Amino acid sequence: ILTFTIDPLDARDFDDALSIQRLSNGNLEIGIHIADVSHYVQENSAMDAEALKRSNSVYLVDRVIPMLPEQLSNVVCSLRPNEDKFSFSAVFELDETGKIFKEWFGKTVIHSDRRFTYEDAQEMIEGAEGDFKDEILTLDRLSKLLRAERFKDGSLDFSTEEVKFNLDENGKPLGVYTKVMKDANKLIEDCMLLANRRVARFIAKPEQGKAKTFVYRIHDLPNEQKLSELKNFVAHLGYELPTLEPGGNAKRELNKLLARVEGKAEAESVKQLAIRTMAKAEYSTDNIGHFGLSFDYYSHFTSPIRRYPDVMVHRLLALY
Repeated sequence: ILTFTIDPLDARDFDDALSIQRLSNGNLEIGIHIADVSHYVQENSAMDAEALKRSNSVYLVDRVIPMLPEQLSNVVCSLRPNEDKFSFSAVFELDETGKIFKEWFGKTVIHSDRRFTYEDAQEMIEGAEGDFKDEILTLDRLSKLLRAERFKDGSLDFSTEEVKFNLDENGKPLGVYTKVMKDANKLIEDCMLLANRRVARFIAKPEQGKAKTFVYRIHDLPNEQKLSELKNFVAHLGYELPTLEPGGNAKRELNKLLARVEGKAEAESVKQLAIRTMAKAEYSTDNIGHFGLSFDYYSHFTSPIRRYPDVMVHRLLALY
């Protein structure tokens, strides 16, 4: 089955890959394949204890301080092209509208046919020719449908600018540039959100009332006082907001505000202040849902190379 990765140009650890094939019934099968770190990092081993102590990889301007030994994160676990790799997969059968008919979770062996950078994929989305262009365009179309559905359900659109640095070989900064989130980046983000959400829902099994212990990624309601401060701040910029109720109209009104400021000089200031009204997202076995994404069930399944909670999610999912 055609499988590939899409990552930043300077990526060294490829922790997710996508596969796509057209089924005989006309539907699409989309696979989201995650490096099977838990296969190598055995519970209660010395490496496991060290990974837990670090808890995540730390990303600095010019380097990464990895959670795992680089031989694991950059070589053994990394889903490098043209190599057989162990992975933990979430596989979905969807129609052209993004409706899910079947889902499957399990351990797999994958073989990535191609490594794309975000720039490679973006050029094809914008019209250039290239390998597997039809498949990239199909995934782009599906991701836009999933994104539209998420925003319709109340997910907040906090797409902020990220500043990056150009460095020479000695680490001296040569310049500054803004990292722009384009459709290729969002394609990967939407696929990862799909896997994270469906894994959490699969474990929680809300329709059966059989929730098991799990590590959720939760996001509480925003602070009422901070919402009031945001309302007063944007009023000085000419934007009227009603009284924002954390469990009521806050999501809807915040999304309206973010849409109104988009492209304006004050957009980044308003977005940053709006983000500061939010509670901090955290990991918990007590699932209260994710306010910002508007998901009732959400976990982190997709980055066990750099996040220890994702390793726990893989172990629990495998156990169940």
